[in-house]
Amino acid sequence: MAASHLKISDHLGWIAVDWGTSNLRLWAMDGAGDILARCESDLGLNKITDDGFETVLRDLVADWLPDDNGADSAIPVIICGMAGAKQGWREAPYASLPARPASLAAGAVQPPLSKAGLAVYILPGLKQVDDPDVMRGEETQLVGFMADNSDFAGWVCLPGTHSKWAHIANGTITGFRTYMSGEVFALLSQQSILRHSMQGADDAVAFDKAVKDVAAPSGDLLHRLFTIRAGGLVGANGGQTGAAQLSGFVIGSEIADIVARLGKGDSIALIGDGKLAARYRQALSVHGFDSAIVDAEVATLGGLRRAYAVLTK
Repeated sequence: MAASHLKISDHLGWIAVDWGTSNLRLWAMDGAGDILARCESDLGLNKITDDGFETVLRDLVADWLPDDNGADSAIPVIICGMAGAKQGWREAPYASLPARPASLAAGAVQPPLSKAGLAVYILPGLKQVDDPDVMRGEETQLVGFMADNSDFAGWVCLPGTHSKWAHIANGTITGFRTYMSGEVFALLSQQSILRHSMQGADDAVAFDKAVKDVAAPSGDLLHRLFTIRAGGLVGANGGQTGAAQLSGFVIGSEIADIVARLGKGDSIALIGDGKLAARYRQALSVHGFDSAIVDAEVATLGGLRRAYAVLTK
């Protein structure tokens, strides 16, 4: 339904929220799980002080709520992401592996509210004790992916500043790994000696070659990084492909590690959007994988819908 053709409050069933560190996204949903309206804000975790989460939420959804909204007609609000962190609205303790969608939803917490009208549920993150790792928000995208790909077995990549790779088998998240690839790229490209060599970001040939080179089991990533600088001084290309090389080396080392961990019959899938997801798909193609990109919003809403179904049944 198009929001412009209806009064949201007449059809509102529940509200879906993805509360990140820097941004906040909300969707008004009808009872069937269709989107009635959406809203975005820069009031992520980092900008909220003095326990202001409830105020921010109520201000953003005020126009969606019915006039008689009260305790007897509280609207469910399902939230994933950093609202459940220690520094967030209320901590939703990490769930443990192995994790299934229903068990993740069952770990939701409800913060105390200053007044009636909303029933807020904050979903937990996910922790891995052996080979320590954590995620908060990505697990909801994984649940959404699993809802649409029930037979999937293998690794799912969620590219980002800290990229997540999760292993899924038999409808269960069995393990995951975080790679600081985005942060390392930013540091090296902006604050290291390589900052003088950051040309040619869209050079696909140089990117593919870097992905192939770093896939070799020699463990020489740190050496290869310096060749970016040296290539600008003595190389035939005059240092005009440094940005693509750096991207290929960093992303390529991440993917090479996952490829080495693939089990028999394992597939690889991508959840994301924009240039970064496309860059990961390109790197995977170097290894012979043709991984379609699942839209991040679709996956997030799929996970929130499944949590809503569990929490309100």
